[in-house]
Amino acid sequence: MPKMIFRPSFLKIRRMAVKWVILHDTIELYDRPEIEIDTGRYQYPFIVKSAMEKASPDINYHYIIEKVGDDYIPLSTRPITHLCDWDDIDPNINNRALHIALLGNYNYKIPENRLYNVLAYRIISPLMKIYALPQSRIKTHSEVSNNKDLVCPGEFFDKDLLISFVRRYWVR
Repeated sequence: MPKMIFRPSFLKIRRMAVKWVILHDTIELYDRPEIEIDTGRYQYPFIVKSAMEKASPDINYHYIIEKVGDDYIPLSTRPITHLCDWDDIDPNINNRALHIALLGNYNYKIPENRLYNVLAYRIISPLMKIYALPQSRIKTHSEVSNNKDLVCPGEFFDKDLLISFVRRYWVR
């Protein structure tokens, strides 16, 4: 799993145990989200460049999962020991959450089963095992946001399908 961490010294350190996994899309990273999706090459360098141009110390997710060629690649983008900053999420949840972004805009595109499979197998199931999280602690950004108009990770994202893939790999 490739890793790219920018400036962790600028980030807030996690002081509480992880209790949530929150899923996002990456609409806010693109000026034109419908243009840059699934190009067959890494988009992550574009995200890095965009963050650095905005003088951001880091990407605001712990993991990003991106389609490159025919498969999905998980990228670790922020140390788990550091917090992500989401103003629209209750601090009691946000300060205990890991944030995972699905690169793309799933208001325009239906996620492939392979995305759910890789997300469940390579990221979510191991985190659930490490932190002893029940499946009920997997949430979408729109489920925990105080912005009721938010649709994140997109209208076409099927959380129930993701949970079915997680159950496939979940061993207690």
